[in-house]
Amino acid sequence: WLIICGERTDIPSSDHPDTPNSGDLPEIPYTPGVEACELVMLAAVRQDVAEIPEAERDPYYDYYDNDPDFTLPGDTPHSFLKLATPLEYTYKRDTVKIYGNVLKATHGETREEVLGSGDGSQRFQTFKLRQPPLTFVSAPTPSGIQSTLEVRVNQVAWHEVTSLGKVGPRDRSFTTRQDNEGNTTIIFGDGQRGLRLPTGLENIRAKYRSGIGQGGNVKAEQISLLGSRPLGVQSVINPLPASGGADAESRDQARLNAPLAVMALDRLVSLQDYEDFARTFAGIGKASAVQLSDGRREVIHLTIAGEDDIPITPTSDLYRNLKQALQTFGSPNRWVQIAIRDLMVLIVAAKVRLQPDYDWEFVGPVVKATLLETFSFQRRALGQDVQSSEVLAAIHSVPGVDSVDLDVLTSIAESEVVEVSDESDQATWLSKLAAIAEAESGSPPPLRLDVELGRPQGRSSLLPAQLAILSPDVPDALKLEVLTP
Repeated sequence: WLIICGERTDIPSSDHPDTPNSGDLPEIPYTPGVEACELVMLAAVRQDVAEIPEAERDPYYDYYDNDPDFTLPGDTPHSFLKLATPLEYTYKRDTVKIYGNVLKATHGETREEVLGSGDGSQRFQTFKLRQPPLTFVSAPTPSGIQSTLEVRVNQVAWHEVTSLGKVGPRDRSFTTRQDNEGNTTIIFGDGQRGLRLPTGLENIRAKYRSGIGQGGNVKAEQISLLGSRPLGVQSVINPLPASGGADAESRDQARLNAPLAVMALDRLVSLQDYEDFARTFAGIGKASAVQLSDGRREVIHLTIAGEDDIPITPTSDLYRNLKQALQTFGSPNRWVQIAIRDLMVLIVAAKVRLQPDYDWEFVGPVVKATLLETFSFQRRALGQDVQSSEVLAAIHSVPGVDSVDLDVLTSIAESEVVEVSDESDQATWLSKLAAIAEAESGSPPPLRLDVELGRPQGRSSLLPAQLAILSPDVPDALKLEVLTP
């Protein structure tokens, strides 16, 4: 989300400065230009309170049922903001701010180019885009993506299809092919499988967006410049981090996903169908489906993790499009609940004794790289337990290792990891690791760390599947020492 020249309106405290806002907002100062269905952004300090029974609610706070009175005599103009959906949390009134000029933004720079000239005598005429890679955006389709490519021939739009074998001789259609370098080739018909291109001079034009991948997952407030600045725009900022950007599918990933894509044939019936569909949905790296009860009915509880563990939020296009696609292609009689994976960050400490004539300066980095690869996101599955024997086997597989003493094998939740940005954060994180190591030092490491699949908690709450990995982004989570003879 972007805010263009952010217009901020503070909510006056009026006679009730401590009143929490939880539904429609009260009146705000007169703000001309705000129209219905316009995107706005709210920023405030949360003030969650216990749910109040319906019979005990003060009518003053019931913003849903009491519309403002517009007929007060002698009143001055006001603006009233009625939200399309209720707020997710409760906020302190005097901290609430409303931002206007909010728009939705996705990755990719718009390109327009002349592809070339049509030749009616040629079959399957091809053209290559000059500004790769072609941008695909998330969409509620079986593949999970939609191309941004638009092709016009003599100013008339032609339509992309998955295969020219499915179209007739009079259909204005084309298909595309991607190579390993990210180049896109456009292929037109032969007169029997799709219309041939009409002869003309530079009459084939394309409009598309260029740019794709995890580079689009920018942090909050990282965007501060516009490619072009329209008249009146002073500044731009993204108040929230971007999510859902994923790199193009690699050859190995395509080999793994190819059989899964044809298992359900876009008709989701069984539990495995839902898991396979989510796994092959663009932007999703891992998926696990289990059947559970939420206290009212049986549901398919689907846990997902982004490709290469990219961030996914319930408000992201990727999450919403997956949810919509599951509803479209799934059974109308089955309830689906989607959850984001629960990340377990592994903490490992080991002492390694080397064979004669080997130097730790060269062996140590190989041991570390081997462990990071063995317990990487790509190599671990949702709900896959971590065995201490796996750690020992990975270290012993490195040439030059004689023996290993595994001192610590444990994990912490992702929320407990301290993001190190300065020396103070570094000291805090190291002290936490030292406390963990001390707590684990009194007993031998466990033979196995249990990593759970989706499961119930209590009568009505469901927990997502867990994923245990050794993250290279967490400093000192892997501690290796060499034992001298």
